[in-house]
Amino acid sequence: MFARLLRLLAVVLAGLLLGVGVFVTLVALGFVRNPLDPVIGGDIALARSTRPGQRVLFVGNSITYYHDMPAMVERLAAADPGPEPLIVVSYTRGGARLSDFAGDGGLRRLLQEARWDDVVLQEQSKIPSLPPAERAQQMDPAARTLHSLITAAGARTLLFMTAGYEHGNGWGDSYQAMQLRLYQGYAAVGSEIGADVVPVGVAWQVAHLRQPDLGLWSWDGTHPSTAGSYLDACMFYAALTGRSPVGNSYTAGLDPSQARFLQQTAAGATA
Repeated sequence: MFARLLRLLAVVLAGLLLGVGVFVTLVALGFVRNPLDPVIGGDIALARSTRPGQRVLFVGNSITYYHDMPAMVERLAAADPGPEPLIVVSYTRGGARLSDFAGDGGLRRLLQEARWDDVVLQEQSKIPSLPPAERAQQMDPAARTLHSLITAAGARTLLFMTAGYEHGNGWGDSYQAMQLRLYQGYAAVGSEIGADVVPVGVAWQVAHLRQPDLGLWSWDGTHPSTAGSYLDACMFYAALTGRSPVGNSYTAGLDPSQARFLQQTAAGATA
């Protein structure tokens, strides 16, 4: 009986290994998409077309793609039409760092496939808060490389200053302390490469101070809740279009009073 179970386990294991081998081969040949590859979100065909519009590409990880924040930006713009529509696309992968994107051939091709006006870069959420020497080693070279690629493509680089973790980054840290380091880190990199910084984290800090129970974080204290992503979107809407989000009819399903508060906070932080 025991010998039969061992043979059965051996057959199952061999089948699994064969399946994995076949999958890896198909990925290598390009017949199957690697699930670890970045994902393109939004209407990429529209971005590649000749239709008039301001084209924006978000590059980042789960902090960017949670609740499809880039689509929220596009919906805010659609609810308040301006001189030209906002066409928003994202290129994201969970846990990705700017150093991953700096050597990503897919991103390089994407930068050439559409006439981008703005490209938003979001670093892994704790790296900009590291001590300056560590941050300079882990973030700065990639930011310089990506900024050069974006500039060569004729677009403007924007840095996405993210929010600190609800309880800071590890023992002895705090949200306020981490947020200050993020501010300093993004400001330093933006100054070095000549890129504008969208101070999303500053808006979070203001909102959290005014309404501590607002619930900007998700359950893990790291990722944004719907309200947090909506505040991010309001910040980018204002930064990209120059228009105030206050009074916008798109609320992402939030309570109208909560959405109005987040709109007003974003407008104040980008004024």
